[in-house]
Amino acid sequence: MNEHVFRAMGTEWCLCADRPDLFARAEAVVRDVEARLSRFVATSAVRRLRDEGTAVDPLLARVVEAALGFTARTGGVFTILLGRELASLGYDRSFEVMEGAELLPLGLVGTSAVLVEGDRVTVDGPAWIDLGGIAKGWTVDHVHDLLRAWGASAVLVDGGGDVRGSGEAWPIGVTDDRAVLLDGGAVATSSTLQRRWTGPDGPRHHIVDPRTGLSAEAPFVTATVCAPDATTADVLATALLVDPRDILPRLGSFGASALLVDADGQCWTTPDWTEAA
Repeated sequence: MNEHVFRAMGTEWCLCADRPDLFARAEAVVRDVEARLSRFVATSAVRRLRDEGTAVDPLLARVVEAALGFTARTGGVFTILLGRELASLGYDRSFEVMEGAELLPLGLVGTSAVLVEGDRVTVDGPAWIDLGGIAKGWTVDHVHDLLRAWGASAVLVDGGGDVRGSGEAWPIGVTDDRAVLLDGGAVATSSTLQRRWTGPDGPRHHIVDPRTGLSAEAPFVTATVCAPDATTADVLATALLVDPRDILPRLGSFGASALLVDADGQCWTTPDWTEAA
């Protein structure tokens, strides 16, 4: 199987397929998504939305519409209205170049609303959109589906640990001694042990609780989710680190299962979690 590795969206991507002639085309898709949806790119649609309150971009509209559906289905535990809160905590630039905090007033998530009309997205209120909890998973699905549509019969797309595979049974390690098999499905992992920094009030991380505007304080430090697609797995892995008590009972409605790890390294799985033999 052929492999293609590159960096985008602040992480390493790996494409595996039986059609290496498609890799350059697929990488270009990832870079286009990043250019349009990253809050760290000054010319992106997300930045236009932040600065002007509205932006017209079909890709932005598709991802925001999907995100709003997940917000409803998770009871608001997952939300994309946390860009100002992340900047206030110091995560105001790509993590690869971040140097301290640029403190800004909180955006009061509950007072803002998002409207999608065709290709136009509008934010009514002070919140800033951040698509970090969904864009990578969505892009993994998008690239996976394009590679299959372009003629690849076996495909694995790994965007920094958000993974989707089909065409054969792909073994994917999720801990040092655990693995899952993907053939049409996806797996994603979120962790509070990475993308960490120290603010004036102590350690911080990038998983924000929308109820407080602060780094989430959940009993688990890592959440891995298996789901039918990478978008769902990405969203649920993040949501589990915000409020596992609320999200765990909802996993079945998404066709998802989870493995959770606490600060002591103890692993917990949902009853339907299935590992590779």
